Amino acid sequence: MGTEELRAAVLQEATAEATALIEAATVQASQFVDSQSRQLEEQANTRAAEHRAIRDREIATKVAALKIELRNAILKRKQELLEGLYQEFEQNVRNDEALYRTYLERAVDQIGQEAPLSIECRHRDESIIRALLPKRGDGSDVHIDAVLGDSDGGFIVHFAEAELDLTLSAASNSLRENTLVEVAQVLFGDKR
Repeated sequence: MGTEELRAAVLQEATAEATALIEAATVQASQFVDSQSRQLEEQANTRAAEHRAIRDREIATKVAALKIELRNAILKRKQELLEGLYQEFEQNVRNDEALYRTYLERAVDQIGQEAPLSIECRHRDESIIRALLPKRGDGSDVHIDAVLGDSDGGFIVHFAEAELDLTLSAASNSLRENTLVEVAQVLFGDKR
C-alpha cells in the first residue's frame, strides 16, 4: 500500500468518522431542539392557562360587582317608589276634601278621654276642628293655634304632660312602620 492509498484510506476513515460525528451531533442537536421546543410549549401552555385563570377571576369579580351594583340600583329605585307612594297617599288625603274631613274626624276620635290644653293645626283646618271638638264634650275649653304650615295636614294635641301628633305626616309614618315588614317582603324579598 502506497502513500496515496494510505492517504485515501485515512481520508476515507476520517470522512466516515466526521460523517458519524456530524450525524451524532445532528441527532443530539435535534433532540435538544425537540426538548427545548417541548419545554417552551409547556411553559407557553402553563402561562396561557394562568392568564386565562386570572382573566376568568377578573371577569367573575366584575360580574359580581355589576350584579351587586344592579341590585343596589333596583333596591334604591324600589325604595324611591315606596317613598313616592307614601307621599302620594298623604297628598291624596290632603287634596280630597271628603277624605281629609274623614281623616280629621278619626283623628279627633283618637284624642282620647283626657282633655287637651291646646291644639296646633293649619289655618284652613281651624273651623273644621272647632266644629268636631264639641262632639267630644270638651271642645269649648280647648285653645286652637293655627300655626302649622299649609303643606302639612292634621293637627298636634297638647296635654298637660304629653303631646299627640295627629298630623298627616305622622299618620303616614305610622302606616309606614305598621306595614314595613309586609312591604319589605313584597318589594325586597328573595324571589327564588
